[in-house]
Amino acid sequence: MIVIFGATGTIATPLIEALQAKGEEIRAVTSNPANTEGLRAKGCDVAIADFTDPASLVQACNGADKAFLVTPADVDMRQWKANAIEAAKKAGVRHVVMSTGLGASPKAGLVLGQWHSHSQELLKASGMEWTLVQPTYFMQNLLWQAENIAANNVYMDDLGGAVSWVDARDIADVAALALTGEGQNEKAYGLTGPEGLSGEQIAALLSEVTGRKIAVQAVTPEQSRAGMAAAGMAPVVVDAMLELTALAPKGYLGAVDPTIENVLGRPARSFEQFIRDHATAFGTAS
Repeated sequence: MIVIFGATGTIATPLIEALQAKGEEIRAVTSNPANTEGLRAKGCDVAIADFTDPASLVQACNGADKAFLVTPADVDMRQWKANAIEAAKKAGVRHVVMSTGLGASPKAGLVLGQWHSHSQELLKASGMEWTLVQPTYFMQNLLWQAENIAANNVYMDDLGGAVSWVDARDIADVAALALTGEGQNEKAYGLTGPEGLSGEQIAALLSEVTGRKIAVQAVTPEQSRAGMAAAGMAPVVVDAMLELTALAPKGYLGAVDPTIENVLGRPARSFEQFIRDHATAFGTAS
């Protein structure tokens, strides 16, 4: 049995599919009872648990041999992961695969890197086997503005520099390998896409796929701050996110890591392929 936390999330959704294709038995963990019917329809055992409720986390892990752990970016994410790690240990889970972030380490200079590093060190000290997947920005984030792109032909660029975006389906495939393959203990996989792309290049790809001219519009840090605050994000998390995005104009987010191709034996999915796979969302049936 493999426990999947965040079971309806961006990584976990394709991860469940990848693991089921390998014949694995899945227990999907969600904090929202409304998600249970859909998860059961996929053939998952379902547990309702909350990261703030250690007893429910232990119950969700009981009888499982392995677990995949991911949490949203939140001011409480370190405590949430600590609770889940402790619960997995109490329940007798042998191996935990955890998603953190690219560049997370004890030497990280960024707040998000430090938060992720804190969780990584907790897992390493737990006595369980561990594997880390450390992705950069998700291509799926582009879907947040798909409606605007389709309606107004504008891509809003809040980064201002090249980023080596990664497809969450590739993250899921690496996590599936880590959960089912041999020799995965004490591995850390930094995950990027196959190329660093600027906002102008993303707009050009959108234009090519949709057959319409997609313009790029810069989003200032002040506008980004206002948008994240309006979405209910805590000020300290907003600050941490802006600290990260400020690296893009300096050229620090565009580096390409070959890990996906090395681990999976195939190239990482390109941003062009991602856009084509979701073409209808951006206003074309091509």
